Amino acid sequence: MAAALEFQTAVGKIFYNAGSTPDGRLIRKSQTYRFIEQNATPANLQIALSSLGQLSAMTVMSYEKIVTSEITD
Repeated sequence: MAAALEFQTAVGKIFYNAGSTPDGRLIRKSQTYRFIEQNATPANLQIALSSLGQLSAMTVMSYEKIVTSEITD
């Protein structure tokens, strides 16, 4: 029995440094962008998400592409 992954969705996520709590722990916020193309190259995604991240007053910490797939037989 062979299983296959079938692409469903992809989202881009930007993580921001939103300061710290009174006890010194980092506050991390994120913004998700839906409907990312399955074949978006890492370079193109980096450019797009970094451009969007510059619109925020918070400092960008990292970017992420999250792909959701369905396992089929």
